[in-house]
Amino acid sequence: MDFISWLVVGALFMLAEFGAGSFYLLATGLACIYPSIAAYAGATTGTQLAAVGLGALVHALIVLAVRKLSPSAAAEIPSDIGQRVEIIEWLDECSARVMYRGKEWEADKVKSEMPDASHGIIQSVHGSRLIISTVPQAGA
Repeated sequence: MDFISWLVVGALFMLAEFGAGSFYLLATGLACIYPSIAAYAGATTGTQLAAVGLGALVHALIVLAVRKLSPSAAAEIPSDIGQRVEIIEWLDECSARVMYRGKEWEADKVKSEMPDASHGIIQSVHGSRLIISTVPQAGA
Protein backbone atom coordinates (compact mmCIF):
# COMPACT_ATOMS: atom_id res chain seq x y z
CA MET A 1 0.00 0.00 0.00
CA ASP A 2 1.14 3.55 -0.51
CA PHE A 3 1.59 6.02 2.33
CA ILE A 4 -1.68 7.91 1.63
CA SER A 5 -3.67 4.67 1.93
CA TRP A 6 -2.19 3.99 5.38
CA LEU A 7 -3.10 7.52 6.50
CA VAL A 8 -6.68 7.08 5.23
CA VAL A 9 -6.99 3.73 7.05
CA GLY A 10 -5.64 5.36 10.22
CA ALA A 11 -8.11 8.23 9.92
CA LEU A 12 -10.98 5.73 9.53
CA PHE A 13 -9.90 3.92 12.70
CA MET A 14 -9.79 7.24 14.54
CA LEU A 15 -13.27 8.17 13.28
CA ALA A 16 -14.60 4.78 14.38
CA GLU A 17 -13.27 5.58 17.86
CA PHE A 18 -16.01 8.20 18.25
CA GLY A 19 -18.56 5.37 18.28
CA ALA A 20 -16.59 2.93 20.43
CA GLY A 21 -15.03 5.11 23.10
CA SER A 22 -12.45 2.52 24.14
CA PHE A 23 -9.28 4.26 22.88
CA TYR A 24 -8.04 1.02 21.27
CA LEU A 25 -9.27 2.10 17.84
CA LEU A 26 -7.50 5.42 18.35
CA ALA A 27 -4.32 3.50 19.20
CA THR A 28 -4.66 1.44 16.02
CA GLY A 29 -5.30 4.56 13.97
CA LEU A 30 -2.19 6.22 15.35
CA ALA A 31 -0.22 3.04 14.66
CA CYS A 32 -1.02 3.45 10.95
CA ILE A 33 1.43 6.36 10.89
CA TYR A 34 4.38 3.94 11.12
CA PRO A 35 3.64 1.90 7.97
CA SER A 36 2.83 5.16 6.20
CA ILE A 37 6.36 6.39 6.94
CA ALA A 38 7.75 2.99 5.93
CA ALA A 39 5.81 3.07 2.64
CA TYR A 40 7.06 6.58 1.91
CA ALA A 41 10.61 5.33 2.46
CA GLY A 42 9.99 2.50 -0.02
CA ALA A 43 9.64 -0.46 2.39
CA THR A 44 8.01 -3.71 1.31
CA THR A 45 4.44 -4.67 2.18
CA GLY A 46 5.69 -7.16 4.78
CA THR A 47 7.68 -4.44 6.54
CA GLN A 48 4.67 -2.14 6.49
CA LEU A 49 2.46 -4.83 8.04
CA ALA A 50 5.09 -5.53 10.70
CA ALA A 51 5.24 -1.79 11.45
CA VAL A 52 1.47 -1.49 11.89
CA GLY A 53 1.34 -4.62 14.04
CA LEU A 54 4.16 -3.52 16.30
CA GLY A 55 2.80 0.03 16.50
CA ALA A 56 -0.71 -1.21 17.38
CA LEU A 57 0.73 -3.47 20.08
CA VAL A 58 2.77 -0.67 21.66
CA HIS A 59 -0.13 1.81 21.54
CA ALA A 60 -2.57 -0.77 22.99
CA LEU A 61 -0.17 -1.44 25.87
CA ILE A 62 0.01 2.30 26.52
CA VAL A 63 -3.80 2.51 26.63
CA LEU A 64 -3.90 -0.48 29.00
CA ALA A 65 -1.28 1.09 31.29
CA VAL A 66 -3.10 4.42 31.41
CA ARG A 67 -6.38 2.68 32.26
CA LYS A 68 -4.75 0.80 35.13
CA LEU A 69 -3.25 4.00 36.53
CA SER A 70 -6.43 6.07 36.52
CA PRO A 71 -9.24 5.13 38.92
CA SER A 72 -12.44 3.91 37.35
CA ALA A 73 -15.42 6.22 37.12
CA ALA A 74 -17.51 3.82 39.20
CA ALA A 75 -15.12 4.21 42.13
CA GLU A 76 -15.67 7.98 42.14
CA ILE A 77 -19.49 7.82 42.28
CA PRO A 78 -20.83 7.82 45.84
CA SER A 79 -23.00 4.87 46.71
CA ASP A 80 -26.68 5.75 46.70
CA ILE A 81 -27.79 2.43 48.19
CA GLY A 82 -29.23 2.83 51.67
CA GLN A 83 -29.92 6.55 51.29
CA ARG A 84 -33.31 7.97 52.26
CA VAL A 85 -35.56 9.64 49.67
CA GLU A 86 -38.62 11.83 50.11
CA ILE A 87 -41.61 10.72 48.06
CA ILE A 88 -43.25 13.64 46.28
CA GLU A 89 -46.11 11.81 44.55
CA TRP A 90 -47.19 8.24 43.90
CA LEU A 91 -47.81 7.80 40.16
CA ASP A 92 -49.37 4.37 40.53
CA GLU A 93 -49.15 1.49 43.01
CA CYS A 94 -45.51 0.72 42.10
CA SER A 95 -43.89 3.95 40.91
CA ALA A 96 -43.40 7.42 42.32
CA ARG A 97 -41.60 10.70 41.88
CA VAL A 98 -39.07 11.21 44.64
CA MET A 99 -36.73 13.96 45.79
CA TYR A 100 -33.12 12.89 46.21
CA ARG A 101 -29.97 15.06 46.24
CA GLY A 102 -32.07 18.11 45.42
CA LYS A 103 -33.52 16.67 42.21
CA GLU A 104 -36.64 14.78 41.20
CA TRP A 105 -36.17 11.11 40.26
CA GLU A 106 -38.45 8.36 39.07
CA ALA A 107 -38.59 5.45 41.52
CA ASP A 108 -40.11 1.97 41.62
CA LYS A 109 -40.94 -0.16 44.63
CA VAL A 110 -38.91 -3.33 45.14
CA LYS A 111 -42.22 -5.22 45.60
CA SER A 112 -45.66 -3.94 44.68
CA GLU A 113 -47.07 -5.21 48.01
CA MET A 114 -45.03 -2.64 49.94
CA PRO A 115 -47.18 0.12 51.44
CA ASP A 116 -47.19 3.66 50.14
CA ALA A 117 -45.17 5.95 52.37
CA SER A 118 -43.78 9.48 52.45
CA HIS A 119 -40.17 8.22 52.56
CA GLY A 120 -38.24 5.33 51.10
CA ILE A 121 -34.81 3.74 51.17
CA ILE A 122 -32.81 3.20 47.96
CA GLN A 123 -32.15 -0.50 47.38
CA SER A 124 -30.56 -0.22 43.91
CA VAL A 125 -30.21 2.06 40.90
CA HIS A 126 -31.17 0.96 37.39
CA GLY A 127 -30.08 3.60 34.92
CA SER A 128 -31.82 6.77 36.02
CA ARG A 129 -34.51 5.00 38.07
CA LEU A 130 -34.23 4.36 41.78
CA ILE A 131 -35.51 1.10 43.22
CA ILE A 132 -36.80 1.79 46.72
CA SER A 133 -38.30 -0.01 49.66
CA THR A 134 -40.96 1.58 51.80
CA VAL A 135 -42.08 1.05 55.38
CA PRO A 136 -45.49 1.84 56.81
CA GLN A 137 -45.93 5.15 58.58
CA ALA A 138 -45.81 5.03 62.36
CA GLY A 139 -49.26 5.91 63.66
CA ALA A 140 -50.86 5.71 60.21
